[in-house]
Amino acid sequence: MRRFVGYRPLVPQGYIEGGYGNQPTAPQYEGIVFSDGTTVLRWLTQYRSTSVWPSFEEMEKVHGHPDYETRIEWLDSAS
Repeated sequence: MRRFVGYRPLVPQGYIEGGYGNQPTAPQYEGIVFSDGTTVLRWLTQYRSTSVWPSFEEMEKVHGHPDYETRIEWLDSAS
């Protein structure tokens, strides 16, 4: 298993005030990639939710948002 935290320094205007995003220096979500690739994402914003994805790559296609300068910090080394 491998844990990660996602940051978004450039969330759209209104996201923070509306509860859809955290401050740019705070994590937006945390997650874990299981040994079979299944990825679970937990939002840390005001409106918390949890989602399960078949793979990290599929989750990243939806939530990666290069326009928000999304950055993933891995908490565990790759095996």
